[in-house]
Amino acid sequence: MATDGEKDLIRKLKKGKEDAYKEVINLYGNRLLKTCYLILKDREESEDIVQESFLRVFRQIDSFKGNSSIYTWIYQIALNLCRDRLRNRRDFTLYEGTMESDDKVEEIVIKSIDRDILRRELQNLDILYKEVLILYYFEELSIKEISKILNEKEGTIKSRLSRGRILLKKALERGGEFNE
Repeated sequence: MATDGEKDLIRKLKKGKEDAYKEVINLYGNRLLKTCYLILKDREESEDIVQESFLRVFRQIDSFKGNSSIYTWIYQIALNLCRDRLRNRRDFTLYEGTMESDDKVEEIVIKSIDRDILRRELQNLDILYKEVLILYYFEELSIKEISKILNEKEGTIKSRLSRGRILLKKALERGGEFNE
C-alpha cells in the first residue's frame, strides 16, 4: 500500500505536475537503471528501458490502482520491458562490478575470480531464478515486493529463491572456490 507521501506524489502525477515527474525520476531512476543493467548488461539498452518505463508510468498513471507502492508498479513495468528485450535478444549477462583499490593484490585477484565465477554461474541460471536472485540480493527487495513485481504468489517466490540458491551453490562448488 502507498504511504501518505506516495499518495500525494500519485495525486500530483495524475494532475500532470512537472515537479512530480522529476521527483519520480529522481527517486527511482538510478535504482531502476541499475536493475535493468544487471539484467540486460547493456547501458544503452538499460537507459532505453528506463526511459520507456517512465513514459509508460506517466502515460498510464490513471490506471494505477494503488494496490502496491508506486515503486513496485514502476519496477514491474521495467522488468516486463527487460523480459521483452531478452526474448528478442535471447542473451543474458550480468553487471560487471568494480574492484576495491585499497585491497592487497592477491585479495583483489581472489575476489575478482570469485565474482567472475558468481556472475558466470548466475548468468547460466534459468531466467526465473535469475530475476528472483537479482531482485532479492542486488535490489534487496522483500519476498512480498518481489511477488508483486513478478505477479506471482509469495510461496512461488520463496520456492524460486530457494531453488535458485541451491542451483547457484552447486554451480559455484563445481567452479571451485578460490578463497583459502
